[in-house]
Amino acid sequence: MKNKINLSKWVMIGLGVAFLSSCSQSIMDRINTNPDNPTTTASKFIITDLETSTSFNIVGSDLSFYADVYMEHEVGTYGQMFDAEERISMPVAASTYDDNWVELYTNFKNAKIVIKNCSTGGSEAGNNITKGVAEVLAAYNLAVLTDMFGDVPYTQAADLTLPASGSYFQPAIDKQAVVYQGIFDYLNQAITDLAGSDAAATGSLGAQDLIFGGDASRWIKFAYGLKARYTMHLLYRSTNPQQDLQNIITWANESFASPDEDAKYAVYQGEGTSASSPFAQFYNDRDYFSVSQSFVDKLTARNDPRVYVLFMNAQTWVIDKNPTKIYAAPNGDPIEQVDTYDIPVYEVGFKVPTDLLSYHELQFLKAEAYARMATPDTASAWSALQNGVRSCIATKITTMVNDVNNEQGLGDSTIPDSVVVKYMNTIRKTLYKANPMKEIMVQKYLACYGGEGEVLEAYNDYRRLKAFGQQSYITLDNALNSTKFPLRYAYGTSDVTANPNVAAAYGNGQYVYTDPVWWAGGTH
Repeated sequence: MKNKINLSKWVMIGLGVAFLSSCSQSIMDRINTNPDNPTTTASKFIITDLETSTSFNIVGSDLSFYADVYMEHEVGTYGQMFDAEERISMPVAASTYDDNWVELYTNFKNAKIVIKNCSTGGSEAGNNITKGVAEVLAAYNLAVLTDMFGDVPYTQAADLTLPASGSYFQPAIDKQAVVYQGIFDYLNQAITDLAGSDAAATGSLGAQDLIFGGDASRWIKFAYGLKARYTMHLLYRSTNPQQDLQNIITWANESFASPDEDAKYAVYQGEGTSASSPFAQFYNDRDYFSVSQSFVDKLTARNDPRVYVLFMNAQTWVIDKNPTKIYAAPNGDPIEQVDTYDIPVYEVGFKVPTDLLSYHELQFLKAEAYARMATPDTASAWSALQNGVRSCIATKITTMVNDVNNEQGLGDSTIPDSVVVKYMNTIRKTLYKANPMKEIMVQKYLACYGGEGEVLEAYNDYRRLKAFGQQSYITLDNALNSTKFPLRYAYGTSDVTANPNVAAAYGNGQYVYTDPVWWAGGTH
């Protein structure tokens, strides 16, 4: 009996030790685990983050800030923007765009996670609309990535198999043509998926979609509009330009029918909140920009009505309604000092939305396509051009100006459409008649003003024009551009230091002044 008791005792002790060990292991598993930072979540919540990051961290961030300087929408008059203005180091430094470089790949990976989750065999199979939205956003981020940087890691990038063997820790660089094929593949698949439904248990996007509120029809229009935009990017490399020009017109017509359908991130709450428009927040934090003399000159040369509402005194924040009173910074040779020159109104537009794709951009794309036809359709080009200018002023410009006026308690103000029509008719009789293609591109350049997303397209357009030998259409005054116009952005430090493939392509960074991206006539 004694032996049985002793045996039972040791069994109980053993079980107790095992139990304590099990509890200890369970506790250890929970240590350093943040319950507020889950490793998995429903795809609709990832979409919310993806839309926010794309709008705020990509379209409304450093990529656009620097393009503003290079395209002379503004002049860099202090800090890093002054260095960019003077081409001191910023355009070639790997650190300049590193945050954006990392964020673009983070966005691409998050989009791929949603696509995988919502595909056959995934945890949310059947959520086709959510999958389609992720595919549009994957295409969008990929396009910004390759448009700005040229050849980039793509087919081996954002690998979802980590840490499995065979994963790509140092992905190879793909040619831009390959990346663009991927962009169109995503958009075409998105159009198919968005025609479906969200049938998985996690439910539809609904309010988690901050751009279109879960409206799949608007996402389809967005996808068609992006196809029009990106086909225009590739026009210099087209093997059938006449067909591509017709496709641009067709796809633009399949896209937004009015400014009310624009793809924009319009959730900013205003000054003093945690959700301010990024350009206004950047100005508020840094004060690095001033009004550009070359931009003002383009408006005053046309007696453009926008010249009376777009600029304001840096000290008083009162809009300069007299163009002769505008104190603009000289391009390429400003004083490095804050609050010296006047500032653009959108620098204090804390509620101004971030534009991802607008109705007026689509009208400019149509106008260019009609004008580039083998037999130009100047009448249709003029109609589209007029629609673009009128829409831009009635919506984008009015939103910017009224945001500033309302901050000051001055009430709304608009440029009457009758004034815009009169202005356009004057342009038609002189500048458009003399050179339709040139005036279309100038008017699009002017319409891209506003910082919240569209300046990237102004930068893309200028580089396309250089490829066609038409860069003189857009006059830039910085004398340094003769040898130091940034033809692309420098790869990010994160991969220059960690990926030998990217390091070899980066070299010393000077290629940004000599090697255009592939679609603009370069080799990379």
